[in-house]
Amino acid sequence: MKYLIIAALVSIVLVIVYSRVRPYLKLFRKVVESLNVATEGTATPATPERTPSKNKLVRCDSCGTWIPAERALHLSSGLASYCSSECLTKNPQTKERKLAG
Repeated sequence: MKYLIIAALVSIVLVIVYSRVRPYLKLFRKVVESLNVATEGTATPATPERTPSKNKLVRCDSCGTWIPAERALHLSSGLASYCSSECLTKNPQTKERKLAG
């Protein structure tokens, strides 16, 4: 009976100590995990692959307006881009450009 009371008291003390130390154990675990992630991240090469942007902008050769590449009108050569059919038919000799803003 005496050993049972001692075992109960020791287990209660251990539960109290564990409940006080538990937040520090969680913090220590998070620090160790973040250090592991940091060391794994440096082991991989630091040259990410470049992917083309889906929202690439091109400048109209006639008026200078920036437009999405999907909406641009291209000549058969593919080098010139225009924002509309009016700019396509307009003479690109005018030097005025639209300002952003």
